[in-house]
Amino acid sequence: MSKKVIFAHAGLPFWIDVASHLRDAYGWEICYFIGDEAQKERAQRLFPKAVFHTHAETKNNLAPEGFKAVTAPLDENIIRALSSYESIFLKMMDRFNYDGGLSYRERIATYHKQVMFWKGVLDYFKPDLVVFRMAPHMCHDYVLYALCSVTGVRTLMFERPTIPGLVFPVASFEEESEIIVEKYSAMLADGGAKTATLSPEVSAHLHNLSQPYDQAMPFHEKYKMKRYKGGDLGASLSILWRLLQDTGRGLLIEKWDRSYRQKKLHKRLGQFRRKKLAAHYDQVAQEVDLTVPYVFVALQCEPERQSCPVGGVFTHQYLMIDLLSKTIPAGWKVYVKEHLSQFKKYQTAERSKTKASYDMIAAMPNVHLVPLHTTSFELIDKAQASATVSGTVGWESVVRGKPVLLFGNSWFSRCEGVFVIRTVEACAAALRKIRDGFRVNADHVKCFANVVEQCSYKGYIDKVYAQMGSQSLDENVQNLAKAIYDFY
Repeated sequence: MSKKVIFAHAGLPFWIDVASHLRDAYGWEICYFIGDEAQKERAQRLFPKAVFHTHAETKNNLAPEGFKAVTAPLDENIIRALSSYESIFLKMMDRFNYDGGLSYRERIATYHKQVMFWKGVLDYFKPDLVVFRMAPHMCHDYVLYALCSVTGVRTLMFERPTIPGLVFPVASFEEESEIIVEKYSAMLADGGAKTATLSPEVSAHLHNLSQPYDQAMPFHEKYKMKRYKGGDLGASLSILWRLLQDTGRGLLIEKWDRSYRQKKLHKRLGQFRRKKLAAHYDQVAQEVDLTVPYVFVALQCEPERQSCPVGGVFTHQYLMIDLLSKTIPAGWKVYVKEHLSQFKKYQTAERSKTKASYDMIAAMPNVHLVPLHTTSFELIDKAQASATVSGTVGWESVVRGKPVLLFGNSWFSRCEGVFVIRTVEACAAALRKIRDGFRVNADHVKCFANVVEQCSYKGYIDKVYAQMGSQSLDENVQNLAKAIYDFY
């Protein structure tokens, strides 16, 4: 049966191949692509009737070339229906806060323009399904996702569990995989946790997470550390030299228009601000006593998908810390550590965080910022529990035998040992249970890993993680297309 589909992320060539497979094998109609300029010519050749919307156009609030967009009018009903998404969108625009001066007026105007445009697209094409690569986090695709959610258009995106080489589809990053939840519950009920057989790959993955941090560091972190050797910001003179180089190139190269030159300028100036921000964090952080009871809070990078939108309302991570500060048992501490990558040159911390944001955290009762040199595994192993909005540290914690307070959304949220926190009452109840001696059942964690593997597809959704799997390009395309078809 034919389905009309919008591909909301076609940034890499194999996604065009996935769309072609869905068309050729299942008769689906791909009516709209969002992707990189490099994929446009090929997509238009293979899908001459489809609209191709480049990322550059979406970022600049421009309609696709050659497409006469009909923006939809907005009224109170649609604005109210989207209200829970608005705050997250405004935070998400930190990605474009190049000079630190992106005002509320500019953010809200951009939000309304995006809602008008994508509502018009949905009204015009009336798709059966919108496919996202992963949780939408680039403003334009997040608005498209939000509109689908409130208007009843089905969505699909992939989760990429920490277990190497696997992906599985979900309807929303805010929902668990129903298949995984049902199968896991059934296995626990039938006593299957003790008899679950792990594949060599999953066994190796769990064993690896029991090792010291330098051995078990997540693949994407190792990749970035290797690609951006040293990973540090560099000396101020080095940054200044690159700034002068950019200025010279901008004057000589015609394609460097004024807007692009400004972005390059702010990127370099941002590195200076980031150095100061890192120095301030080091100043307010302090060595902590790991012998007292504490909850370890692992912050996510900002601006970044794992914090916004996957963190939900706790996208504003200080809300998580404040809640813990006010609900932990008497005599406990809250130890907060910034993400290892936050101040590295491949991140843009200065667009989302300020010195005042760290001062606010450090001033909260019972809360201490932890120096960056303290490893997350050391903090996990001696904590009563770990807390995160969505990060890999949650999975690492349960594998290492420590309970997790999960404030946002993650692929491991239904694993036993993970307490999903949405309310003050839930947070207080979880902390009481942990204080009273709750222990993570290692067999149940292994069972969950086994179920995730059974319900996943072998493949990858981006070029970095392609290095972790053993699938050929053709196998990956077929597996992703089958996952989409099977799920729908």
